[in-house]
Amino acid sequence: MQNLLPTLLDHDIGMLEIIARRWDVDLASLDKREAAEMLASAMLDPERARIEWGRLNDTERGALQMLLSAPDHKMTEAQFSRLFGEIRRMGPGRRDREKPHLSPASVAETLYFRGLASLAYDQGKKDMQSFVYMPPDLASVLPAHETGFDLSAEPAAAPEWSDERDEPETVQHATTALVDDLTTLLAYLQIEPVPTEKDALHAEIGAALEPYWLGDHDPARVALMIALAGTLGLAAAEEGIFKPVPAHLRPWLEQSRPRQVRALAETWRDTMLFNELWYTPGLAPEPTGWRNDPLLPRQTLLAFMEMVPPNSWWLVDDLIEVIKAEEPDFQRPAGDYASWYIRDVETGDYLDGFENWDRVDAAVLRFILTGPMHWLGLIDVGDRGLFCRLTAYGRALCGEIEWPDPPDERSPLIVESDGTLRAPRTLSRYERFQVARITDWHAVGDPYVYGLTVGGLRRAAQQGLQVEAIHAFLRRASGEALPEPVVQMLAQWGKVGQADVWLTSAVILRTTTPEALQTMLETPEIRRYLGATLGPMAVIVREGQEHALAAALQEHGILVELA
Repeated sequence: MQNLLPTLLDHDIGMLEIIARRWDVDLASLDKREAAEMLASAMLDPERARIEWGRLNDTERGALQMLLSAPDHKMTEAQFSRLFGEIRRMGPGRRDREKPHLSPASVAETLYFRGLASLAYDQGKKDMQSFVYMPPDLASVLPAHETGFDLSAEPAAAPEWSDERDEPETVQHATTALVDDLTTLLAYLQIEPVPTEKDALHAEIGAALEPYWLGDHDPARVALMIALAGTLGLAAAEEGIFKPVPAHLRPWLEQSRPRQVRALAETWRDTMLFNELWYTPGLAPEPTGWRNDPLLPRQTLLAFMEMVPPNSWWLVDDLIEVIKAEEPDFQRPAGDYASWYIRDVETGDYLDGFENWDRVDAAVLRFILTGPMHWLGLIDVGDRGLFCRLTAYGRALCGEIEWPDPPDERSPLIVESDGTLRAPRTLSRYERFQVARITDWHAVGDPYVYGLTVGGLRRAAQQGLQVEAIHAFLRRASGEALPEPVVQMLAQWGKVGQADVWLTSAVILRTTTPEALQTMLETPEIRRYLGATLGPMAVIVREGQEHALAAALQEHGILVELA
């Protein structure tokens, strides 16, 4: 921020005279430039600064102490005003009429009319915003070490992050299941045409893959995976379909699990495609045109993580309390608590104003910790979100340690004689992705279970996969342990491109005598619903026509029983 002289030059001569009277400076009939120079010289005199400091009461000194301890001696006006009151904006005419300096409305306004706190617009985290600041050269001459406070009061205690009693009774350990579930998602996008429109995309993925998730079945987790796939370029829109991008897909799938976790965590930290505010439990934001920056809450949490114990449990509420005290406007750079339209899910009430900070801003922080950071393998959660603990991956993302990078344990694909394929989680994600492209999906877990069937092979052919390539892949992935029946099945499919036999179901009409069936076959109103005969007293009913056939039989006086 600018020094004292340019700060004073931003004021009109009337404001300079108000400040000068407080500092016992007679500006006489000087012009504005000369008046500002004289006043600045007086205010920067250490002895005068000491006298003015001594005139302040404890509350006023406390406000200045907070301003002096802030980075660059500045705080957003919104935050400073919440703590120490409003500085009313007035033009010279209104100020001269109402004389607010004679009866300031707040501590902040008192400091403003004494020249100890000034207002200016500066670059905030995202946009230009209003700050309360103290000029650096003035800050350097104030005797800030002379508090004058009542030292008999107990100092505020720092948060006790952890002790022997602060251990959760139940623990949800972080896992790397998001890597596996993202692989499942990418395989589904490879074999099914999913529309790229957001609502349709999320709805179809959520419904179709719910039985196949290894981790939490949470719509927000699904949205996070879709956002990560898009940001990493693993999938993209093509002619209205959200589908994998081969050039980016294989390199990521072939990475070791620790490197995949790192890629997902760093991508989450920087992505704009996922917005935690819109998925925070209990909140119902309304899309009325306002916007928030999803990066700011993540950046704030990661910055404050240096305060938590690196290897032990800590209370989530303790961390949130510190953020509320030190950086409450973390996701609202302009201190705007009025223009976001967010309802409480249960009551339907709008949650505006700083008084709802705990229900909105704190809730977002809590969700990030126990939702995305937990899903990404960064944080263990205790007692349903009361406690948290950083994992090695979490400490690495916060810059406390190097990223873990142990070699992957790799296991082969297990292929059984009946075409059942068992894919352990230690199988390469690229190999499981390929397995999922050519099979029917049966069970999720460790191992994943797939079936090599006609349906899967037909789907593989539609993707342009030749049977020779499938045979070579299965032999390689299984470590050359491919059963002979599977080899023969693939060879037969390669020759004819279809099954040797097939099973089907049908409705069969049976009669008590051959004559009864013959009568039906000779009656056009009945014969239209019948197919191939299966003997003198049985015939196949055309698919889906059994009820119409029953009605036609009854119209011709023939009793019918539906089994």
